[in-house]
Amino acid sequence: MANKQEIQEKVKVYLKSKERISLSISKIIDSIFNTPFSKFFVENFQLPPVALLDAFTKKSSRVSSALDLNIQNAYPFQTLSEGMQKETEIAIADFVSAIEVYPSKELLVDLLNQKAIQEIIANIIESGIIEFNKKTNPLFGMIQATGLDKQIKSFINLFLPNFLPKIADFLYKTSFGENSTLTRDIVVILLNAPMTELQMPNAEQVKIAEEKLEILSEKIKNDATLEKTLSTFISEISSRFQKAHGHENLIKFLELSTDDYQSLKKMFSDYLANEIVKVQNQNSIDELVAGIIDDILNQ
Repeated sequence: MANKQEIQEKVKVYLKSKERISLSISKIIDSIFNTPFSKFFVENFQLPPVALLDAFTKKSSRVSSALDLNIQNAYPFQTLSEGMQKETEIAIADFVSAIEVYPSKELLVDLLNQKAIQEIIANIIESGIIEFNKKTNPLFGMIQATGLDKQIKSFINLFLPNFLPKIADFLYKTSFGENSTLTRDIVVILLNAPMTELQMPNAEQVKIAEEKLEILSEKIKNDATLEKTLSTFISEISSRFQKAHGHENLIKFLELSTDDYQSLKKMFSDYLANEIVKVQNQNSIDELVAGIIDDILNQ
């Protein structure tokens, strides 16, 4: 049996050969793409221990320093749109708008029922009534003098709940659905917005977010109901997918022709082999790979 030194020498030679690496990757791809999905699913799947969240939610100055990155100076253009062709911008907007998820009329009513939203709507209606009367009603000055105009908002608030379903219906018809361009227009606006308007959170906001994240992490770790819900949800999704596609493999699932598959395999294998050789030349990973092989052969 080869010792670790012999293994490492062979690994060094291997990691310099794009052709040999590409051939190995092709074998892996063949195995993955030709194996039915049902073989990939393990029974009694378990979620990772929630304690693992600690490693990602502990307070760290690195998080704050990472957010200090000045995107405005790093990005080479004034807007995101300038960094791509117009056709790409349109394609992004079309893609996002095609997968939009919009609320039902009932959910819109619930959202509009929020006190803050009702306050905004009432203020808008009040301002509209006042401005309209200022321009069209010569007696409005007298009304203002008596203070009766202050009662307008109370009057609006009294009847506003009855108007919310109609407002929701209007929003649903004009802002959502197949004929809506709302999402697409928002994406275009964001892509063309100056980078100076895309503000990162300040230090105080980051600090508050970190504290809230730590609290959230603690709650999640101790939430047995959530853990059971996620396990049940993942199991249900897995079961449904297996029932519908378990007998298929990736080639059939993606509806790849023989030529398409061979082209995809060669392109990916050659690309990944080239990158692995680059990594070996820069970081000398042969010792790590040899160590793993030695563990497999000699343990």
